[in-house]
Amino acid sequence: MRLLCLIGLVGLSFSAFAGEPTSFAGEYGHGATHDADEVVWRVQDVGTGWRLTSTGDGEAVEAHRLGERGRAAFWDRMDWPDDSSRDADCLTWGRKPASLDDLFADAPPAPSPPGDDYGEGVLCHVPPTARARIDWLDDNGSDWFYYDPIAGVMEARRLR
Repeated sequence: MRLLCLIGLVGLSFSAFAGEPTSFAGEYGHGATHDADEVVWRVQDVGTGWRLTSTGDGEAVEAHRLGERGRAAFWDRMDWPDDSSRDADCLTWGRKPASLDDLFADAPPAPSPPGDDYGEGVLCHVPPTARARIDWLDDNGSDWFYYDPIAGVMEARRLR
């Protein structure tokens, strides 16, 4: 019985470290802040999704997990190896930035269902094996990155 309990505990602790995050809830920072531990965003689990609050201005936005199609669309936009998105876990919010094609189109593009495309902000957890295949991320010390259309891609950190 003790052996089974020990095996269960070892399995539980291994999966907690090896698997993707089960929730995005927590506090995050990035490298563009003065202090390394400065909280830039607070993410709260709200049951059907998440609420991301910017600590700079207090703005709160609703966010959702990107599905496989949404991650593939974002990875395609970034011109990263397609199959490296498979193990990523991403949160997104806001409206997708317009492309030049969108700006010159006669009609705006139809909105995608939540999870099928990325929005203005993207926060992703990318395991080291996938990160190593992406030039922009391979030398990051963190498994997290943040993207927005103005700042581009930057390393992020989960602080708490």
